[in-house]
Amino acid sequence: MPQAASRQIVATVGEVLRRHPPFDAMSPEDIARLAARLRLGYYARGSVVTGPDSGVADRLYIVKQGVVRGSPGASASSGDALLGEGDCFPISALVGRRAGSTSYGAETDCFCWELGAADFHELLERSAPFRDFCMGRLAALLGQAQRARRADAAAALAGASMLAPLGAGLARAPVSCSAQATLGEAVAAMRAERVGSMVIVDAQQLPVGIFTTSDLLERAAVGAAAEAPIAGLMTRDPVALEADATLADAALAMARHRIRHVVITRDGRLAGVISERDLFALQRFSLGRVAGRVHAAASLEELKAAAADIREFAHHLLAQGLDAEHLTQLTSALNDGVAQRLIAMAAARHAPPASWCWLALGSEGRLEQTLATDQDNALIFEPAGDAEGARRVLLAFANEVNEGLAACGYPLCKGGIMARNPSWCLTVAEWRERFDGWIRSPQPEALLNASIFFDFRALAGEAALAGELREGVLARARSQPAFLRAMAANALKVRPPLHLLHGIAADDTGPFPGTLDLKGSGARLFVDAARTLALAHAVPATGTVARLRAVAATGGLPAAEAEGSVTAFHVVQGLRLRRQYLEAPPPEGAENRIEPARLNKVDRRILNEALRQAALLQDRLRADYTL
Repeated sequence: MPQAASRQIVATVGEVLRRHPPFDAMSPEDIARLAARLRLGYYARGSVVTGPDSGVADRLYIVKQGVVRGSPGASASSGDALLGEGDCFPISALVGRRAGSTSYGAETDCFCWELGAADFHELLERSAPFRDFCMGRLAALLGQAQRARRADAAAALAGASMLAPLGAGLARAPVSCSAQATLGEAVAAMRAERVGSMVIVDAQQLPVGIFTTSDLLERAAVGAAAEAPIAGLMTRDPVALEADATLADAALAMARHRIRHVVITRDGRLAGVISERDLFALQRFSLGRVAGRVHAAASLEELKAAAADIREFAHHLLAQGLDAEHLTQLTSALNDGVAQRLIAMAAARHAPPASWCWLALGSEGRLEQTLATDQDNALIFEPAGDAEGARRVLLAFANEVNEGLAACGYPLCKGGIMARNPSWCLTVAEWRERFDGWIRSPQPEALLNASIFFDFRALAGEAALAGELREGVLARARSQPAFLRAMAANALKVRPPLHLLHGIAADDTGPFPGTLDLKGSGARLFVDAARTLALAHAVPATGTVARLRAVAATGGLPAAEAEGSVTAFHVVQGLRLRRQYLEAPPPEGAENRIEPARLNKVDRRILNEALRQAALLQDRLRADYTL
């Protein structure tokens, strides 16, 4: 039977605990408090320590001696994990105050220290290192690695960091005027202050509009009088970011909204303005130059050159230390611009006789494109008359766009999931029937299609058509528990590549032995789980990060668990980007593969933690659907 800890035992236990994280970072007082509350339990080889049948997790186990096997199901599998001295379990179930979905059994004769749930939660509140370990250890590790990487990048690139806060670069008071000012007064102030923009504010200093030199040229062209009120000439509701947002956030806002100025606020009140020229003054590449070439392109050749600029621009930003979240969003926004220009040029030539919307699917639909991404797209349309006649025109139009994208460096989809395929150029009614069929009968092919088509996003044309379809799909999916369970089971088919004592398991067969597929065995784990959770909670977002956070906002996922998964997903995406942009060109088929053995110690540990977080997210699905 477990015995209460004596003072001498407490001291001895504390010394042993300090050999392992997170106890090595905890204060002596918290270590002593923890050690005094631990009881020692013995588990014979082959016995069950805890599992789903144990009910709501009521204690934390810390392995003192021996090996414990964690099995994510009723029997052992390739996804099992072996826990040794200092390892803790079941953390996720304790944090979530729920039953665990993993069964833990004694692989050898074992001794485990046990901490009751009440004491666990008290320690969670008292000790920041323990809290970070249980709820944010990956974020802490990632922050450490990113700080080191940014320091190296800054030294190489004259110290420019895209993750610096906007407020840190405000060197002067903002130039502003009231809505009652005239055009002449605003222009005179801009000239006197030598600025390219004027922010119009109300009595509380809240920005209500912006007027730029570009606006001035346009107004002059139409003969606007100097006495004209600026309120009638300004751009209303300017894009604004709080001062603690980053330069990367500003770059993304400029790319998305096709603007050259972003207003900076503090608690909603005007603090300054950052321009495209300010943002990239220290950079060899200009966002405005790249985005400008995309939006000004009038031919396929010009778009090919602009697409090449996007790839080089992304390479530069990644080398500078920009994180995966911002980089994938920024490049996806620029890639959207390429597709939208091609679509606009082709639509002008073909003049489709119907209301239509071009749908981005897969990683493009999720705004998660990397360099090695092929096309996934479709068309939805509502014909005014002859549906087949409209479809013929739309297919010719789509073929031109698909070929144009391929010429710009976005490969054709090998599986034929493109708008030029008649199977994926459908009316609203046909799409509704197609989705209903997948939901009613979730066979393997239907689940494969769901993994691509449920991530659709309106890219060009009548976005309302996509919105109407999405509303119906979400309502239908949520009402079909058998479909959601099948989606969850499909998401669990690929287990995180972890083995003995949580080591990373590289592939030992196939054309690339010793490597790990960061897409199929890494990013996919988060993407599939987030999609299933989003459908279950009627979340309309398509991006993995947006889905996880939105599900957490509905109460479908603990916020800490969602943020842990977000951070882990960015770890995997960051490694994919580094593989594709910064390292030697990989052989065909290995664009998403890395050799774990060649990672440095910090990156290997971070990837290890990211994959463990994927396992926790899968545990959530397994518990939700009793799988």
